[in-house]
Amino acid sequence: RHSIHPLISGHLHNSLESEARTTMVLLPRNGSSNLIASASNTIVPCPAFRRFYTPNPSLKGIFAGSGVASMSTRYMAQAVVDLTQRRPQGVSLLYIGTASYDITKFREKQTNLFSEMGVTVESLNVANQFVPIEEMEEAVDKADIILVSGGNTLYAVDRWEYLGLGEMLKEAAGRGTVMAGGGPGA
Repeated sequence: RHSIHPLISGHLHNSLESEARTTMVLLPRNGSSNLIASASNTIVPCPAFRRFYTPNPSLKGIFAGSGVASMSTRYMAQAVVDLTQRRPQGVSLLYIGTASYDITKFREKQTNLFSEMGVTVESLNVANQFVPIEEMEEAVDKADIILVSGGNTLYAVDRWEYLGLGEMLKEAAGRGTVMAGGGPGA
């Protein structure tokens, strides 16, 4: 178990103060340098080999604790669509259910509200079948939203890497496609 540095969360630190082990935490400071802070209240400069991370400003996504529970709420579905900055009727959603082995009931639970809103919903079923790379590229390229199911993350990532889909998803995120998912799909 780890304690939390008071700079991050004072109230949590006080409640966990008696914990024996600590974790080093990277804290970006207002300015250009990083700092490392430990639970001993010692602040030292970040080692030179660490680079400051600035996320790609075009990255957009909503990631929740449970895909089925969260993506089947009107609030979450609307929040995902809102990230496209378009009306639902002009939005295309690609559901990738690899982690849940492309089981229909999970797809339906996570996409029904999107369909009711007028979003065009398509699925890319690659868990148990071969899909030509051209079909995967076309599906990913035309999606405004990519919704990934929860389930067996290791299986999904391994399968995507084997098929070449993993790199396509990274490229889609980098160009501003809204990425969404819950649980392991997050």
